[in-house]
Amino acid sequence: MFLGSSSARHHRYVSGGIYVSNSKSSKNGNSAAEAARIALADAQFATVGNRLKTLSATEPLLRAYGEGPVAYAGELTKQYAALASRPRPSVPAVKDISPRVALTLDRLADIFGPWQTVAAPTATVGLVEKPTSSKTSGDVNGILSPGYIIPSAAISNSGTLEQWWVNTWQYIIPLPITPTGPGRLAYRFNVPAGLEFYRQDFLSGSAHVYATVATTNDLASRPIDFTHPVSSAFAIAQDLPTSEVPPLLAGGVTVNGHIDLVAGKTPAIGILCGLILSVAQGEMRVIPDYYSYIFLSNPDAKTNADIGKIEYRIDPIFWVEAVTAKINA
Repeated sequence: MFLGSSSARHHRYVSGGIYVSNSKSSKNGNSAAEAARIALADAQFATVGNRLKTLSATEPLLRAYGEGPVAYAGELTKQYAALASRPRPSVPAVKDISPRVALTLDRLADIFGPWQTVAAPTATVGLVEKPTSSKTSGDVNGILSPGYIIPSAAISNSGTLEQWWVNTWQYIIPLPITPTGPGRLAYRFNVPAGLEFYRQDFLSGSAHVYATVATTNDLASRPIDFTHPVSSAFAIAQDLPTSEVPPLLAGGVTVNGHIDLVAGKTPAIGILCGLILSVAQGEMRVIPDYYSYIFLSNPDAKTNADIGKIEYRIDPIFWVEAVTAKINA
């Protein structure tokens, strides 16, 4: 678990493994871990809120497990209040050209200047957390290859309050050094995700897969800081168990953005992919096979050769200004 003394000043846990961050920012070296905890709190907030909405349907099962519905509801209410009061990190405003100009540049690039591709490296493991309760066991893992993750899990919890497991994987993708400047680098890619469950023998649970993206125009002097992302979204956000047979979940995130270039500097994109699972009163297994995946791909991917890559293109400033002038004429 990432629970060192240096971070304990800013983090607190309430019962049920609910995480609340008291910090508004983090140094670059810890930004991936802090960003992962923010995503965890977002997932917990949504799941606990849904549990409160469906208390009447859950009551017969709770009684069958010997749990008092009133005590269960009180614990959920306490968790929800703690999550609702957590500070939210500020998202800096990103200045860019008008949407019409950006769309025109994209269309012209498809005709005159094709997008370039760059392969992602093998991800490094970021934050890994699992419950400390004696009622829980198991781990969430991933098989890693360049730009591709095959997630797996075998977790269990004998308590009626959901406990949470987190695993994150981080990519840092340097892009070509800017020979002259200024300029604008546009990028785009998809993050498809899928999970196949071997079994869903539990009272309740949830599954979340997310992608957080941060950028820099000078990797050497301004490392990637995931606590100030340009985008963060869930590819999968699902309460469990599902009624699907077999139980398969799938989704995806589409990412588009830009970096303002500085001459002689190396721009870079950081991508944080995370898997968050929760379970109560039972066992959950995610099978590491064809239907379990988190990977990067070109937006127009057609073959396996497009997997594990992102697209970018560089627009010189004179070209951006010329297109802007034409659009505004």
